[in-house]
This record gives sequence, C-alpha cells and structure tokens, in this order.
Amino acid sequence: MDSLFFTDEGQEADAKHLVERIDSFNRMTAPMAQEPASEAVQLFLKDRDGRIYGGATGILYRYALFIHVLWISDELRGQGYGSKLLKELEEKVRAKGCRLIHLDTWDFQAPEFYKKQGFELFGTLEGFPEGFKRHYLRKIIG
Repeated sequence: MDSLFFTDEGQEADAKHLVERIDSFNRMTAPMAQEPASEAVQLFLKDRDGRIYGGATGILYRYALFIHVLWISDELRGQGYGSKLLKELEEKVRAKGCRLIHLDTWDFQAPEFYKKQGFELFGTLEGFPEGFKRHYLRKIIG
C-alpha cells in the first residue's frame, strides 16, 4: 500500500464510482433503508412563453424530500408565489409517500419565510468568515 496517494484530479466516472460504492454498501448494510429508490424532483413557475419566474429542485429519498434550490424572481417576491410553490411541491411529494421535507438556507436568504411555512429549525452552522449562518430546517408532512 506504499503506492497509494491522494489527488484532486479525477474524471466524472471517478466521482460516479464513489457514489456507486457507497450505494452498494448502503444496500448491503441497510437494504430496507434504500427503498424506494431516490428520484429528482422539480417544479417551475413559468409564463406561457417559457420564461422561468421561480421554482424548486430537490431529491426525494426514503420518504423525505431534500430541497436543494428554491428561488422566486425579485419581481414576484412577497406576492405569495413562494408559499404556493412550497404547497404545490408538498402535495406532489406527499402523493409519493413523502413524510418529511428538509432544506438549508443562509441567514441572508429566507429562514423566516420557511418558518412561516411550518418549517422548524433543527440546526445552525456558524463560523463563516463573513459572519453568515447556515440554517437547517425541516417540516413533517405525514
């Protein structure tokens, strides 16, 4: 093992290999925890010309949705579209058996918005040089 070394050089296939290996380990170690299979989730707010005014993306896994991105355009913020988007998304994933939604947001983004939508804070990560905080929130939906 003297020939092993660390490198940050790799191909997309190398990263895919890591995901496949941990997925394999997870299936062998906790097979019930891997069902149903995860799936990408997305919902967009568009006009008839296809222009995007908002949306959300995430991953649905093991009865939970992790929201990766949720964005509403500046001109529509404060008009209820974010609330409607979350409600639509919640209905969509609940129909697939989802019981929990979680996400993270910076203190300069929308932690108070999510709290108004029924999310609860379960953690805060501090220590960023700029003084910002990253908040972790969840909502039980089922």
